[in-house]
Amino acid sequence: MLAGSSGFRIITAYCAAHITPLEARFMRRFCLLSRIRPLTFVFKTASRLGDWPLWAALGICLLLLGGPQGRLALMAGGIAVALSVTVFKLLKHRIGRPRPFESWRQLPCLLAPPDKFSFPSGHTMTAFAIHGTFSVLLPGIALLILPAAVLIALSRVFLGLHYPSDVLAGGLLGTAIGYGVAQVFRISGRGVRDAKIIGDRTAGLNL
Repeated sequence: MLAGSSGFRIITAYCAAHITPLEARFMRRFCLLSRIRPLTFVFKTASRLGDWPLWAALGICLLLLGGPQGRLALMAGGIAVALSVTVFKLLKHRIGRPRPFESWRQLPCLLAPPDKFSFPSGHTMTAFAIHGTFSVLLPGIALLILPAAVLIALSRVFLGLHYPSDVLAGGLLGTAIGYGVAQVFRISGRGVRDAKIIGDRTAGLNL
């Protein structure tokens, strides 16, 4: 137990204080593209949609038009998002990595941050939690969500709010949470269907 706690403290300290040279070079080059105004507009829009409007619109569409499977995916996605928010808030405050624009004064911050810390990216984690859920329960919709999730992740780096490792960790954690929640719902739904089939057959035999 002590060894595990010590290992977590080491990882936490490293993530808070270290940026790999590769991601530093990537950020320098990527953020220079902010001079291109149309590209900045696209990334700002993607990031703002990732706050909640995109997911709210998707939820309304599934609620009205998705049928039973769509509503099941919507419920699973909601749980996956709630878990993701809980996890990334805990990790952010535990690790305490400063945001890039706070460490690099010459790096512009093009959008107001929602909180103080950087690791992992909450926007990315939420987006990929939804994608991970839908990849199991609504694969066709998941294919449409994936480009949006990637664009949201890139926008967080482009706008100076996150390091590449923040969004990479957020994407992996979000996908794992979404996939895990969806599998629970899929197995539970199958169990309910099987029980219903057995019940119907038993009722038929009694008749």
